[in-house]
Amino acid sequence: MNLKKSVFTLFALAALFFACKHSPEEIQPPPGGNPVTPPIDTLACDSTNVSYPGTVVPILNAYCISCHSGSQPSGGLDFNDYSDLAFVAKNGSLIGSMKHLSGFSPMPKDGNKLSECEIALVEKWINDTVFNVIIDTTECDSSAVTYPGTVFPILQANCISCHSGPAPEAGMDFNDYEQVATIAQTGALMGSIMHLTGYSPMPDNAPKLSACEIALIRKWINDTTFIPGGGGGIPCDPDTAYFQNDVLPLLQSSCGVIGCHDPGTATERVILTSYNFVMQTTEVVPGQPWESEIYEVIMEDDPEKRMPPSPQQPLTVEQKALIYKWIAQGALNNHCDDEDCDSINVTFSQTVWPIVQNSCFGCHSGPAPSGGISLTNHGQVKAASSIPAGNPGSLLGSVTWANGNVPMPKNGFQLSECKIAQIKKWIQDGMPNN
Repeated sequence: MNLKKSVFTLFALAALFFACKHSPEEIQPPPGGNPVTPPIDTLACDSTNVSYPGTVVPILNAYCISCHSGSQPSGGLDFNDYSDLAFVAKNGSLIGSMKHLSGFSPMPKDGNKLSECEIALVEKWINDTVFNVIIDTTECDSSAVTYPGTVFPILQANCISCHSGPAPEAGMDFNDYEQVATIAQTGALMGSIMHLTGYSPMPDNAPKLSACEIALIRKWINDTTFIPGGGGGIPCDPDTAYFQNDVLPLLQSSCGVIGCHDPGTATERVILTSYNFVMQTTEVVPGQPWESEIYEVIMEDDPEKRMPPSPQQPLTVEQKALIYKWIAQGALNNHCDDEDCDSINVTFSQTVWPIVQNSCFGCHSGPAPSGGISLTNHGQVKAASSIPAGNPGSLLGSVTWANGNVPMPKNGFQLSECKIAQIKKWIQDGMPNN
């Protein structure tokens, strides 16, 4: 299987079947071909002898296997790999898609719904099957690491009991791939399972995961391409507020920090480290900023009620305007990646300082800045930028995630290539206060 997997959510895993085409009651001929012969007798619809090889495999072979197989299966799901199929079967995505239920993308995209018989037989197989995917940690085979076949079983055995249900621990449901992906790419997942300082040890009140299990999860993270917002090649509109590019880094830096609104703390059950958390744990009314609690609290004049709370600095006028615009434009989970990047005409006030304010200021300001490093003025930013990458306290090392430096923003996505290039250019120019 292709180890490079894009981010997909378990709430919409069925979207991964987008390219498969089938037609149950009204068989459609493939382009230039003959009508497809139904894989099973849908008239008799014998449910007394349902089996995986005799019933389910023929249905999948007829309608889906052409997409979900080979060296690059659609969505990274290879239906010739039983563990991949078991993954979407036991989490409800397979049957949810077949039934065209709300919250699932109909399977297949632009195709007719499976016959009632086919759906009933697949559902009976799922209900009658105990899906036990055991990870062999004795030999620790890391040659074919996948999320469905490797990582999810580890999480299921060690974490799902706490991180699932209507009130999951720290507000994190590990049945939701997007939530797992978020803490994976920010380093929080590895930090927790490795029991690193600053992270809540996981599993809670239980032995640490084996060295093999940790290595397999690390390999999955390193081999996975996480795509925020789900896509690429989207031009950036200067009149649009983008959640992934603009709003999320600001929230993560100012509010979603350890001890406040991160998943481990979840003060007042509010978490501000991903789009799902923001929309699920705060009151955001798309199109109506003043009806949205998240905007009201940043606009509070009372230091005891506003966010970030005193003694942290309040958001700037520009930052408040950004959140206002994002909500007014629909509070979308949007992003862009084709930005107009000027890495030549770089200044501190117009280029570097806004980056620091939006991505670093929340942690590196106030009476107890993270790591003892304050970045509240030009002199402090210059001092951190003067330290070569790889040495403690290096701004450049942190934003480039160099070995020896703590990745920055903490618990956030890495800065864009454009922003990193702009910081490098400012440093090369002598770090002027311009």
